[in-house]
Amino acid sequence: MQNIYQKYYTTSKIIVDYMIDKLSIKENAVIMEPCAGDGAFIDALLATNRNIEIYAFELDQKAISTLREKYHTKKNIHIKHTDTLLDASCIPNHTNNNTYDYIIANPPYGAWQDYQKRTILQKTYPNLYVKETYSTFLYQAISLLKNKGRLTFIIPETFLTLHRHKFLRNIILKHTRIIEIVIFPSKFFPNINFGYANLSILTLEKCDNEQDCLLNEFNTYTHFSHPFQLLTSCDETEAYKNIQKDIFDNMDHAFLFSNKKRIKMLIKKAKYRIGDVATCVTGFYSGNDKKFIKVLDNLKKNCAKFDVLNKDLISNQTSIDGIDGKECFIPIIRGGSISYYKPSNYFVNWNKDVVKFYKTDKKARFQNSSFYFKLGIAVPMVSSSRITAAIIDGRLFDQAVVGIFPKNKKHLYYMLGFLNSSVASQMMKIINPTANNSANYIKKLPIIFADDATIDKIDVLVKIIIELKREGKDTKKEEAEVDNIFSSIFENE
Repeated sequence: MQNIYQKYYTTSKIIVDYMIDKLSIKENAVIMEPCAGDGAFIDALLATNRNIEIYAFELDQKAISTLREKYHTKKNIHIKHTDTLLDASCIPNHTNNNTYDYIIANPPYGAWQDYQKRTILQKTYPNLYVKETYSTFLYQAISLLKNKGRLTFIIPETFLTLHRHKFLRNIILKHTRIIEIVIFPSKFFPNINFGYANLSILTLEKCDNEQDCLLNEFNTYTHFSHPFQLLTSCDETEAYKNIQKDIFDNMDHAFLFSNKKRIKMLIKKAKYRIGDVATCVTGFYSGNDKKFIKVLDNLKKNCAKFDVLNKDLISNQTSIDGIDGKECFIPIIRGGSISYYKPSNYFVNWNKDVVKFYKTDKKARFQNSSFYFKLGIAVPMVSSSRITAAIIDGRLFDQAVVGIFPKNKKHLYYMLGFLNSSVASQMMKIINPTANNSANYIKKLPIIFADDATIDKIDVLVKIIIELKREGKDTKKEEAEVDNIFSSIFENE
């Protein structure tokens, strides 16, 4: 079932069995299921044959009817039709903390919250990112656990690194002992495949001693190829040993998973980061790209929806306030994984009257306009298998890319080479393993500045690459040389 509640019912028996096993349920336990759904977890809990009491909460009326019909003879199952996040018995406070021995859930993620409810949630949970409620369910559950009580949750892996979940990570690291984290493809759930992130199962134990929490060591398992690996001690997967104090000391308490200790240390102890040496901003949005953008070739990837531009309408002028003329089109750099130089295929109407529209329209974004038509670097917001960066050579750039503008202009080509290097991609995948390279994560990327002679050498190579790409020529040799230089710089730091 997938609807306005964005529920993904736990239909995988292997995943359910793994989660039940991780709880290590004892006799006479009091268990909470905050998003009961169709009762998959309740069935599995009952199958343990333990003497337990289950409190099942559910918002969806249809699901409630199913649950009540299914368990009407079970005196130890208490079903409540409620919004768990706003239910008075569940909102964390001094009277209801430490209520449950165990909590198990597959909370909704990606559900749309209307603005009125979002306001209420923000007031109720002031330090959390309530637009994505799975994190709110997790925070609530931690509060409702008894000391030494356990929970296990299926949630997107994004809570591990996303900037907006910093407060939640603080709570996890200082108030719980993490038992285990497994990260696996969302396709393990039938008919589900998130493009932006993997799913994870987090198992933790409430702990009232902060020092014990920070000294706790746990394993994280990744690179699963099949769900059955969850039940075989995670054999044939990749394991990372972690100490919570080390994670707490990372920037924003981010979980950095890598067996490359040196790379992790560079990320943790970097002298300079991109955010220190460059301004990172998002660019322009017309409000209606299909109307205002045209292309030279609509047979190219992602161009079919755009009209073909008459080349006579292209202007070589640039002005923040627009250009005189009925229709004046200027080149704009959009997303797409092309390194060093992107040929101009997209052109946006930059007539003065149209620019006035961009500045006032509610959907349009005339943001960070002081960086329009400058020299800089464009990194796509949506990443591929590695980072790619292209020169912004006085062209406009749109909101699908992060515009990076070095504070010292002499670093432009050096930084362009670095952002296209394999070492930059390795570090970014550790800092933020999701598909979204927003400005906040690019700012965190460490950079090392070499000696002047090496910087000059890279400048020459990068300029050659750009020129060759303009001419449509092969640049593999030059790009490999740049990549090798940056690998050497970071290995010898």
